[in-house]
Parts: sequence; structure tokens; C-alpha cells
Amino acid sequence: MLPSVEFTILQRLITLKTYDIFIFLSIVTGFLLSFKVLKQNGLSLKAILLIYMIITFSFLFGARALNYAIQYKTYSEIGISFFTFRLAYFSLYGGIIFSFLVLLLLIKKLHLDYYDVLDKLSPCFLISFFIMKIGCLLNGCCYGKITDSWFSIPLPIKEQARLSQNTFASSLFGNISMRVYPAQLMEGIGALLIIIILFLLRKKLLQGETFLLSAMLFSFLRFIVIFYRQLPYSDFIKLWFYPTLYTLIIVYTFRMLIKIHFKKHKIL
Repeated sequence: MLPSVEFTILQRLITLKTYDIFIFLSIVTGFLLSFKVLKQNGLSLKAILLIYMIITFSFLFGARALNYAIQYKTYSEIGISFFTFRLAYFSLYGGIIFSFLVLLLLIKKLHLDYYDVLDKLSPCFLISFFIMKIGCLLNGCCYGKITDSWFSIPLPIKEQARLSQNTFASSLFGNISMRVYPAQLMEGIGALLIIIILFLLRKKLLQGETFLLSAMLFSFLRFIVIFYRQLPYSDFIKLWFYPTLYTLIIVYTFRMLIKIHFKKHKIL
């Protein structure tokens, strides 16, 4: 874990959080890769920047809305506002779903080709996600459940410190030197594997299939990893809500893949 890096400039100590660095790199990479796609569709710089602004806001709103909805009771009790400006309290799929719906409206408004745009943007998202997960790993967030498996990494120091102050946790675990599943690494490598699969199949995939295959495989990845992640949610959210959401997306995208591949029907 490397939650921060320190260096000196003009005899002044500078401290940067690695999570913030990689989130920034993730966003910039996504914007640069998608810029080429949107530019190829004849959009002006002004239009592209407006799309970025709208999608960014939509993603943040959707991610906060879903997270707040499933954690409403907890957040209300401890006084966390829906409109807090902290870079936290987000649920990825809330942001993905809401910003995706907004993107569809923008594509329709701009008279672009749904299939062409979605196919080309899918790898951009996966690459950005991979970079973001490197930041999560270095920061020590989004970690997995405690395990004695060989496939594990040390529990983040800040979490060990928190547990060591808990009498019950200390009596239960004894010496706070735990290891957890590297959920961040699992998701990052999974996203990278999906990119490789898309690259290998690029000449065989029909229009729309790159997007659908990406959505299906990414949801399957999240479905698997959720059973290894340490999440602060209730059992209903962890064992029913998210698995059901992922399953619905997997079933729908698989059905559409079959429909397109064998009948050559369009998605929308």
C-alpha cells in the first residue's frame, strides 16, 4: 500500500494522495480516448466539452444517489448529507447506469450512431477503470474480505489501526495483522482481460456487440468480486440487490448478443 507520496520542491514538503493521482489519471485518460471517438463523429470541441461536463455530473449524481439510497439509514444517523462535496459515498453502478441513460439521450440529440459510439467508448471506460483500480490498491480502499488464503494482501494499515482500537475486534482477532482478498487487483485485472478479449475478437464482433460484450463481462466480473469484497452494506444489498442487478444486466446483454449475432437485429 502507498496511500501517499512525498517529495520536496524548493525546500517545501509536498504530499500527494495516490488515490487522487490515479483518479485524475483515470479521468484524463478516459477523456483523451473518448475525445478521438467523438471527434471522429464530427463534433466540435465545444460540443465535446459540454458532453464531458454533462456526463461527469450525471455519473457523480447517479453514483451518489444509489449509494445514498442503499445507505440512507446509516447516513441519516451520522449526519452525512447527500450534497456533501467529499470525494466519497459513491456506488459505481449508480453512476454508470444514470450517465449511460444520459449519454443515450445526448447521442440521439446529436444524431449520432448509437452502436458506433457505444462500441468505441466501451474500451475507453475499461482502460479508465483499470487505472482507477490501481489507485484503489495503492490507497488501500475497496479491499476484500479477511482470508488466510495465499491469494491475499495485508489489510490496510488504517483499517488495522481502527480495528485495534475496538475491544471486541481485538479479542476476536488477537494480533491485528490480517490479510484480505485483493478485490481491487481482481477488478483491475478483470477489466484488463476484458480489453484483451475485445481486442482478440475485434474482427468477429458485429456492430453493437463490443458494447454488449463489455457490459456483460464487466457485470459478470462485478458479480464474482462482490462475494470477495468487504462492503459496508446490509446482507440484503450484498447478497440480493447487487447480485440481482448484475444478473439482470448479464441476462439482458447476453440475450441481445444472441439476437444480434444470429439474427443480425439492431440493439435499440
